[in-house]
Amino acid sequence: MLMNVGFNLGSRDIATLNAKLGRLYSNPVIPPENTAMIGSTVTLINCLDSSELTFRLTDSGSCPEAEKDDVCIGSPFGLALLGTKPGSVVKLGSGNEEGHAVVLKITN
Repeated sequence: MLMNVGFNLGSRDIATLNAKLGRLYSNPVIPPENTAMIGSTVTLINCLDSSELTFRLTDSGSCPEAEKDDVCIGSPFGLALLGTKPGSVVKLGSGNEEGHAVVLKITN
């Protein structure tokens, strides 16, 4: 069942929201240390074969120009890495090929 709640914004409301967003972008919240964020390099160890994997998190705007080891936060894997800390466990793969990895270090 779909419901239309009738949420409409006037031009003053939009101007107010834009002003608040502008303040957020100019004064971003500083994330805690050793937390994966856009631009971070995340090193993982694969639990299946003990191999090390290194990725750099990129934002959605730079995904078309992403390099080999870049992971876009718009992807499920990138979203899983976002906000992790050393010691976090991340799911790798999908379906029958599922495995896990542990975050070793994060470089911001």
